[in-house]
Amino acid sequence: MSNGITVLCVCTWNRTRSVMMEALLGHHLAELGLAAGVRSAGTRADGGLATSETVKMLGARGLDVRGHRGTPLDRRLVTAADLIVTAEHEHVIDIAGRWPEAFASTFTLPELIELVQVHGGLLGAPIGDWKQVLNQGRRVGFEYLDDRSIASIADPTGLDRLAWTTTFGQIDDLTQRLAQAIG
Repeated sequence: MSNGITVLCVCTWNRTRSVMMEALLGHHLAELGLAAGVRSAGTRADGGLATSETVKMLGARGLDVRGHRGTPLDRRLVTAADLIVTAEHEHVIDIAGRWPEAFASTFTLPELIELVQVHGGLLGAPIGDWKQVLNQGRRVGFEYLDDRSIASIADPTGLDRLAWTTTFGQIDDLTQRLAQAIG
């Protein structure tokens, strides 16, 4: 395992974006010869299946998520994760509101990649040291809550094929970059 890192991917229902993040991040880590624990959950998950479009898109990449069931986000999952990546700013707020101690480990996926571009990747350092660097100068509390400039990943559910392709491409790119940063 790469420094024993566990990553939790979070969206709302754990049927689309977090499923894509989990599968693609795991795939990119494996391509780099890295092993890490990657799971997913949803802030409002109810055990539902991955959306058919998610299953199709990941299946086209050789990633089978047909057996996926939405996992409700809970304290056990949050505390077990070294790093939590979310689809939306609101997910970070939800997690930090319920488990304030998890804020320093929780980022939107686009936000995390922006911070990696500034501060660099893990480079074999302990995960706690890396998160401390990533959090330097990061907005906290009400400043974070009110910061609408923090990038999110749009939910394509109910939208056209272009929205799905755009979301999938964004998640694929960002998870590949995260895998490289972890490696």
